Amino acid sequence: MLVSSMSMPSSDAQRLQNCRPGASAGQIESCDEEASRLANARTQTTMLSDGWRLVKTRDTTSNAEIVSVMHVADISKSDINLAGLSLRCGQDGLQAVLILLQPLPRASRPSVVMKAEAKTFEVEAAVVQGGEALLLPGLESKLANGAWQAAGELSVEIAASPSPIQGVIPIRGLAGALRSLPPNCLTK
Repeated sequence: MLVSSMSMPSSDAQRLQNCRPGASAGQIESCDEEASRLANARTQTTMLSDGWRLVKTRDTTSNAEIVSVMHVADISKSDINLAGLSLRCGQDGLQAVLILLQPLPRASRPSVVMKAEAKTFEVEAAVVQGGEALLLPGLESKLANGAWQAAGELSVEIAASPSPIQGVIPIRGLAGALRSLPPNCLTK
């Protein structure tokens, strides 16, 4: 993993100064270990029921706490590129984000179809976080309020190029996971 030191405190940047293209294999291994250590130092994860995780992370630029609940995709029913679902507290309240393992082009706006039981939701997603996440406007209200909280799983199909990404994310226990978020996150 090669890391940019632009948004890190100077002491962290000094420890990662050799982490750049052209670094030796030993330097890259050392960089990966240090980057992992730094990520773990900024992230606190708490296991919740039904496979949900409460994740608190410090933003490296603002030092603000970012809080989310996450669930990984069911790997037996999903393409390898679908990692999971994150419901995070954003500036404007709850945001629903699909996490991908293979980045999509930032300029793309893929159509995403989600189904839970007999209910279907389709949205044009915004590609964020370097292409490795899809922001799903409107999905947060479906998940936070209503019948989707009783569903066991969320079926996902992303119209990505060159081939669609499909999968299933377990959402059983969603109501309990959402109660773990700060109250102001759900009321904005």
